[in-house]
Amino acid sequence: MACTGSFCTLLEGLTSPYLWNVLLAVLPIWLFGAVTGYLLPRPKWASEKPLSWTTFFVNTSGLRKFFLAWHGFLILREVWYKITDPGTFRRFCKAVVLWVCGQGWHFDFPSADQPGVPAGFANNTVADKDNWYVTEKDLAFFQYHGEGSGALQGAGPWELLMEKDITNTLKYTSWRRVLPNGKTEYKSITICPDASAEEFIDLYFDDDNRPNWDNMIIQKEVLEHGDFSQRQQVVRWMRRFPFSFISDREYVIARRFFRQGDSLYGITKAVDHPRASREGPVVRVDVYYSMWRSRAVACPWGSGKPAVETTLLHHEQLKIPENLARFAVKHGMWGFVRKMASNVEEFVRKRRARGVAPTAADPLAYGAGYAPNPPMTASQSTSSLTSMGSLSSSITDASSDAGTEGNSGLPRNNKKLKGLAAFVLASTVAMIVHRNAPLAALKPAPGCLQRALHGGTAAGSLTLAGSLTPPATEWATAAAVQQRDEGQ
Repeated sequence: MACTGSFCTLLEGLTSPYLWNVLLAVLPIWLFGAVTGYLLPRPKWASEKPLSWTTFFVNTSGLRKFFLAWHGFLILREVWYKITDPGTFRRFCKAVVLWVCGQGWHFDFPSADQPGVPAGFANNTVADKDNWYVTEKDLAFFQYHGEGSGALQGAGPWELLMEKDITNTLKYTSWRRVLPNGKTEYKSITICPDASAEEFIDLYFDDDNRPNWDNMIIQKEVLEHGDFSQRQQVVRWMRRFPFSFISDREYVIARRFFRQGDSLYGITKAVDHPRASREGPVVRVDVYYSMWRSRAVACPWGSGKPAVETTLLHHEQLKIPENLARFAVKHGMWGFVRKMASNVEEFVRKRRARGVAPTAADPLAYGAGYAPNPPMTASQSTSSLTSMGSLSSSITDASSDAGTEGNSGLPRNNKKLKGLAAFVLASTVAMIVHRNAPLAALKPAPGCLQRALHGGTAAGSLTLAGSLTPPATEWATAAAVQQRDEGQ
């Protein structure tokens, strides 16, 4: 009998090899902390006198327990992040509150393999027939989320973000929703007059023309060419945002278009590519997809000429706090779209001036004349958006939640480094506190000291010498010297 349900999902996460890798990673840190705590000297009064809450943070033993507890919390938090989808604890707390209020229990642990992805796209690991990075599975992903309802357990409703209408130029409506992992997905519908779907596909895929309307592109290159008839390419972008709190970002994007009836679909997503090394200080955007459908519609302003309607679904994780990312998108979206719309007329005019009909394919479009050049150093990645969703939750979400950019090649290591730094700081403070313990706490009994100074038994002297800690021994030596000087 197959195991189903949230319990089995959690069980799979607990028994996965990934969890054991996490335990092996934190084990040396835990051992170091345990050995350090064990070897620290402890004054006798710390173990004889019970602690009270008023003296907890003054007593060195209390500080030691606090820092060790904090260290244990960091380890448990790291393990929790590895085996659950980001946002699980928050949703669990919300479910508990609703249950206490008598509204029933409504909580399921998200799948560890495909968090935030509809169940209909669970097994998306098979390559397309032409073995390209963007597959028909990705097209199905867009058709479900962009064209369809996009219903997703744990996701928020679509909220109207913006609605603009410039007569005979542009009609634009956009929405956004919060995904189960706390990130944001955007959808928009744009209508431009006197243009076709084929012309819009060429506009979006033309990186030579793109800087004319996307001034955030500061560097671009094609890493790999595929089938030109499907505009298969892997490109690398460097983007500079007009906000001081976002540094330059690197994108490695695979793209392709599909034709279904009168609609053209452009599918782009972030991929790993052997020709794009992760060396350097620039932060790479690992989670990114931008997909659209373009089709001919009647002109909303009654010009009598056909217009093109483009439905766009967009999501990217910039590795900054999500509130800042939403602020950047909201305040930069309209200017970006308006500048793109202003370039449509000129691009269409130049394309038609070469004798290319509005609904015909352009033989001189961007990428023409290049033969396929697959990399020879590694097999092509065939992962689709469902597997990319797992990457989203297990790696880049933690970096965004932390609010730091970090190393683009090791997004998750920011958490580990922070945890290790916190532990080292806690251990250092504990060692300093113990080393600087008051000498009065280590002072031996007066009778014993006097016997040692005035020539007590050899056994007593030996016992005293063996039991005194170095600070107390120095104190006894100083007292003896002082007594000798006074006698002289």
